[in-house]
Amino acid sequence: MNPVVTRRSMLSLTFATVAGLAVAACSRDEGASGGSASPSIGAEPGAFPVTIDHKFGSTTIDTAPVRIAAVGIGDADVLLALGLTPVLVPVWNGSTDDGIGVWAEPAIDGEDPAALANATTDFDIETIAAASPDLIIAVNNAIDEDTYAQLSAIAPTILHAADQTDWVLPWQEVTPRIGTAVGLRAAAETEVRDVDALIARTRDENPQFVGKTAVLVIRWSDGNLRAFSPESARAQLLTALGFAPPVALASRFAGKLNTELSAENYSLLEADYLLFDNYERSRAEMEQQAVFTSLDVVQSGGLIALDPIVSDAVSMPNPLTIPFVLSEFVEQINAAEATRSR
Repeated sequence: MNPVVTRRSMLSLTFATVAGLAVAACSRDEGASGGSASPSIGAEPGAFPVTIDHKFGSTTIDTAPVRIAAVGIGDADVLLALGLTPVLVPVWNGSTDDGIGVWAEPAIDGEDPAALANATTDFDIETIAAASPDLIIAVNNAIDEDTYAQLSAIAPTILHAADQTDWVLPWQEVTPRIGTAVGLRAAAETEVRDVDALIARTRDENPQFVGKTAVLVIRWSDGNLRAFSPESARAQLLTALGFAPPVALASRFAGKLNTELSAENYSLLEADYLLFDNYERSRAEMEQQAVFTSLDVVQSGGLIALDPIVSDAVSMPNPLTIPFVLSEFVEQINAAEATRSR
């Protein structure tokens, strides 16, 4: 089962889940304007004009934008965290068909943003132009120079820094970059501090995690598994909570963000907990492999099946997804441990 979840079906989730997200979002939903990106509190004094350097040069933004198109994955979440509703959001191949994750629902107010299909592959420039943006945020995306030229012809366009790699961007740097572009850098820096404090508090509240081993994996289209390094976007929260990869697996990363594992190497996954990205999509194939089902971590109840929604959130850390993922990780890991203790 790998459902595509619409925003309407998202609302069928328990009220407690949605309410928890709203609290975790620290009142980010206040003042967001439907269908436009007008700041609820206005740009910070002296914020404009501003020039932002990026991988294809620099972009100057003269005045506070009011119609912002988010093209990078997770970029819309940062805008929403700052109280801005973009006019367009990117759609990825995951749990939602309109580019709004359940973690972002409480921050949407008013008119739904337009959806940019195939945002990570071959999106339609005309869809962006039709949204009439006065600023395009394309930070977390693999934008080439030709595409950048086309986007810049529509509106000033912001990308990631020149010394960064596509798809490997620290959320702590992406957030203030986007904040600077919309005149809310101080607010963005506050978001980073608040989320970092939440991570630290969650770790302090769960001292049982420190010193335990955990691995996060995904099954690739070729049938092999990929385990994510402690520094990768997908696994960084496990690291922040005090978990470490098994020593034998850690040696395989050697500076890489993930390592491929075929069946003969599944023993490297032996850990206290094995978190499996989008497990239902791979369950049938994995349960046919005795070398997987016989792992101690699987046999003992340490396998944690991440659903499509959590898996999406894990892949794009930002001020809205991190509180959501933290809550899910803590709940599911503690539930697994409680089951083991019975």
